[in-house]
Amino acid sequence: MRRITLEELHRFETLQRFFAKSPDGGSHIPMPNEAIPPSAATVAHKYAYTYQWVDNLGGNSALNLWKPYVNRKLGEVFSLSQQWYIGGSGSNEHTAEVGWQNFSAKYGSENSTLFIYWTADAYRSTGSYNLDCAAFVQTNNNWHFGGRFSSYSTLGGTQKEIQIQYYFHNGNWWLALGGQWVGYYPASIYRGGQLSRNAQLIEYGGETVGSTVWPPMGSGDWANQGFAYAAYQRDIFYRDTTGNAYWAVLNTVQPSIGCFTDAGPYWSSTQGRGVYFYFGGPGGKSC
Repeated sequence: MRRITLEELHRFETLQRFFAKSPDGGSHIPMPNEAIPPSAATVAHKYAYTYQWVDNLGGNSALNLWKPYVNRKLGEVFSLSQQWYIGGSGSNEHTAEVGWQNFSAKYGSENSTLFIYWTADAYRSTGSYNLDCAAFVQTNNNWHFGGRFSSYSTLGGTQKEIQIQYYFHNGNWWLALGGQWVGYYPASIYRGGQLSRNAQLIEYGGETVGSTVWPPMGSGDWANQGFAYAAYQRDIFYRDTTGNAYWAVLNTVQPSIGCFTDAGPYWSSTQGRGVYFYFGGPGGKSC
């Protein structure tokens, strides 16, 4: 657990909001055709992502890096690209999450940062970012959770990436970044629940949070703009409950198509590409 400064805490109204994934605590990602009751929260989550229901011990993808502008004066909160590994349901929903995020209210910067997150009760009272609470055990200090990246992708130009993998091994959710194992979430944080054994659902994609206006996702370009323009995740595979790796068979979800879209998934035999998809969009008021 790292040392938390008063400056960081001062950016949030309560300690509970400091540990929460977003101002409303967090959000279950809706499945296709699922009826979601209206929320009384002051913010709402919007997505463009892919998923597969499969018992698994984690998975892998490479995410290209962007820093979408988040306008806090308009009530925009954050924009991210991430992986979710999920087990359980309802109030017993568990997650292990990782990706990059522009959340200036938390990190004090408009540069996207590396983050991890977890919850053992659907974001109600458990969970925290990075090393903000005693959950993740870091074993390799070459990576800084909550730290900005040295460079980002350029529209129509060079694409910067990070390769990320979770693997549930010997009772711990081990995390690899850029091919280096950096630490783990111990199964004990899931209190004997589903993620103390394996995950049941894999998800990859983007999420934004806002009130009446939502920030861009990824580069801000639509998914159909493709390589060097849209956000993407590639080389997407999962590990079954015996540890064997398989290419993901993904379904796309774009519940806020007026603001954010998916394209794919696609397959390429090119080294390092495998299963991949594009996602993103400009955000705005029509989400």
